[in-house]
Amino acid sequence: MKSGKRGPGRPRSFDEEQVLEQATQVFWAHGYEGASLAMLQAATGLNPPSIYHAFGSKAGLYSACLDHYVAHFGQYTSDALSREVPDRAGLAEFLLGAARQFTGAGRPGGCMISTAALELPPQADAVARAVAGRRDTTLGLLTDYFRRAQAAGTLDRGADPRALGRYFGAIIQGMSVQARDGATVDELAAVARVALTAWQEPAGTRR
Repeated sequence: MKSGKRGPGRPRSFDEEQVLEQATQVFWAHGYEGASLAMLQAATGLNPPSIYHAFGSKAGLYSACLDHYVAHFGQYTSDALSREVPDRAGLAEFLLGAARQFTGAGRPGGCMISTAALELPPQADAVARAVAGRRDTTLGLLTDYFRRAQAAGTLDRGADPRALGRYFGAIIQGMSVQARDGATVDELAAVARVALTAWQEPAGTRR
């Protein structure tokens, strides 16, 4: 469906969802700095004035693509970490979902949020903050998951939810980098299984 949003000038005459999908693939593959306007124009069919008219700037387009990525490729995160009863199986679902997502056929490897905007110049500080904020959101979801697991009695009371959140955030980011380097879904799943040994079951239930 074509976008019904209107800017200060003419109505948009392109399919916004399709443009965001095409631009997302470019940013995902090349990062924010590496994705030139020429690349974005070739992928989307929009010339730079059209991109600026529709999204305000390259940074504005990137921000819209981050939203698109989360909505279409990051659903496994919210699905796994919003389980009514948080437990080790839900964490496994999160990690294995990431392994599958990061190695999906026909798209760039890894996670766009983890790896597409790590090194940015000072003038792109707003972009860096936006991406860091999204990574912090995932860390918050993980930390909350572990806190809820303690309250539900599925995680040992002595565990540190914040440290576990940081640990599994680091695992996800590392899996993303390895996927960019060519790691397979089976190799990343093996990493996930090792990481899951950090889950501490409540005293009395350990085997």
